[in-house]
Amino acid sequence: MNTQKKRKRTALYSVGAAAILAATLSMSTAMAATLDTSWKEATLPQVKAMLAKDSGKVSGDTVIYSGKTVHVVAASVLPGFPFPSFEVHDKKNPTLEIPAGATVDVTFINPNKGFGHSFDITKKGPPYAVMPVIDPIVAGTGFSPVPKGGKFGYTNFTWHPTAGTYYYVCQIPGHAATGMFGKIIVK
Repeated sequence: MNTQKKRKRTALYSVGAAAILAATLSMSTAMAATLDTSWKEATLPQVKAMLAKDSGKVSGDTVIYSGKTVHVVAASVLPGFPFPSFEVHDKKNPTLEIPAGATVDVTFINPNKGFGHSFDITKKGPPYAVMPVIDPIVAGTGFSPVPKGGKFGYTNFTWHPTAGTYYYVCQIPGHAATGMFGKIIVK
């Protein structure tokens, strides 16, 4: 390969790496400005108790919530390794139906040792890029720390949605692009 082709290839690699870095930095900066959650640790019995507090009812591939206050408990999972997903009521990436005007209390659990995740809500639907810059995020967790020492990471947030279609997504690069997302219908 001649020197000119080598320089051109090196320049393309540099531009690509710079674009990925810029996308990552802009994504985390945007998320830091809009999301304020504190991550906590839990044991397996505590996680099981949290999962039992989800107030939805399963109907097919949909979890239906009712009332003025609903409690959604979602967990990140790796059921089809290597592609992660979310689970709510033992359903992989279910559609969530929530009444408009409800107060939505969300608990997100990250049991994955070695992987961070996020549970963020947006109006932007799929498809998602490998390096997602999903804007705007209307509510969510931001990036989780990686759970350590036999513990599970979790956090909570409250959302007051208006009627419409939303999506819950993981913004870790590659996760939403490989299927770590689901739909939320608020009506």
